[in-house]
Amino acid sequence: MQDSFGYTFAPMKKTKTTQHPSAEQTVADLAHFAWCALMELHFAWQDGLALSPLSTHTFLLRWLAAAQKQRRFPKSVAGDIDTLLALGRKKGPGAGLHARFGDLFDTCSQPATQQSALHRLTYAIEKLKTLGWINAVVGDEEWCSDALVAEYKDISALLVRKTELQHHFSEKGKLTASVGMMAVGDADSVIDVFSEYGLAVSVRQHQPGRQLLTLCIDPVVTST
Repeated sequence: MQDSFGYTFAPMKKTKTTQHPSAEQTVADLAHFAWCALMELHFAWQDGLALSPLSTHTFLLRWLAAAQKQRRFPKSVAGDIDTLLALGRKKGPGAGLHARFGDLFDTCSQPATQQSALHRLTYAIEKLKTLGWINAVVGDEEWCSDALVAEYKDISALLVRKTELQHHFSEKGKLTASVGMMAVGDADSVIDVFSEYGLAVSVRQHQPGRQLLTLCIDPVVTST
């Protein structure tokens, strides 16, 4: 799935890795990446270059290709470079790379809780991964099957329903309808991490070996 900026929300394979950058570090890396692109473009303008939409697109596309080839940025940014390169090559100037870099910088410069729900979901999942959780996007045909639970037995895993992930976010990353999730492991850990990013999760149903969760549109209001 891609959000309005063209970045992919990708499932992890069922493998464990030893280290992941924190969500905060990933956001900082993305902000720095976008800032570098915008500054390079600004210097090009000062030199009388990249003055038309086509030449601006060509300049940024070449800059991305060089950044990819020379590995100028941390691994946390590599996927975004790949996505922007593919988008720029496919759509040409219509990809709006300049605007995308501006949006990325503005977004990543804001506190996480002020960003779109899709971005906050991504950060929350990144945080869970640093705590040893596995994440996967699951199709409707597999959802709630015993085979699915067996596959993730003895592993802390957060599974997200694919169709709802694809269709319940707007182009701007706003959550427009609830999203079904499944926790194989301690669901309270999921709820706590999501809460850190201003995302409300409720437990919909307890089942053997799993808990069905709902990512809610509005914060859950607790009566006092």
